[in-house]
Amino acid sequence: MSRIVDAIRALLKDPATGQYLSPYVDVAEAAKTDKDGNEITATYSTKTELEAKENAGVCLPLAGGTMTGKITGTITKSESADTANKDSAGQQINSTYIKSVRTSGTQVIFTRGDGTEFSVWTQDTNTNTSNWSVSNGTNGWARDNSTGFTVQWGELGYPNNKSTDVYFPRSFSSTTYQVDLSFRKGSYANNSGCLLTWERVANNIVRISGGQQSSFTGCSWIAVGFS
Repeated sequence: MSRIVDAIRALLKDPATGQYLSPYVDVAEAAKTDKDGNEITATYSTKTELEAKENAGVCLPLAGGTMTGKITGTITKSESADTANKDSAGQQINSTYIKSVRTSGTQVIFTRGDGTEFSVWTQDTNTNTSNWSVSNGTNGWARDNSTGFTVQWGELGYPNNKSTDVYFPRSFSSTTYQVDLSFRKGSYANNSGCLLTWERVANNIVRISGGQQSSFTGCSWIAVGFS
């Protein structure tokens, strides 16, 4: 019987298009395949098979329930899915998060995601942030980075009645700097010829002279200017 049916089908199929001449045979044949022409019996899963996969946690339940277990692979966003617009407390996210902050004098202005704003005020606009760079040491310097004003200091020991060139730890930008000298040891009150003197030599050099008393062992110096 099956051979007869197959023979009839072969006779009713158009060899040019592959379509059955009889709509009844064509519909019956189409019911055996999916839209891609695959045999349905080779691709579908029975209810028993789906229930077994559900129990194993690899597919969603046939009716209701939740799916548990680790999700593997890549989850992609559906173009039709709505984006999250509320936080865990049910509040609109765009009306609670802060997207920008700006200041105006003593006022600090916060802008929410939806464009609304709120403000707080500070006591003043002054800060105690240091703008100085410092090089510590026996011979060192400190510089205000905003103005260039620089203070330098150091100690000098040399024989009596000699002149010695002192190289600053940091070079000044010009020779308009000022220097102050003091004895490191000894007193010149009773000796008229032991005063310390200085003269500018270069932006980074000052020449110190004097100090002829026997107890004199050196001096301390401090210089101010711009660098």
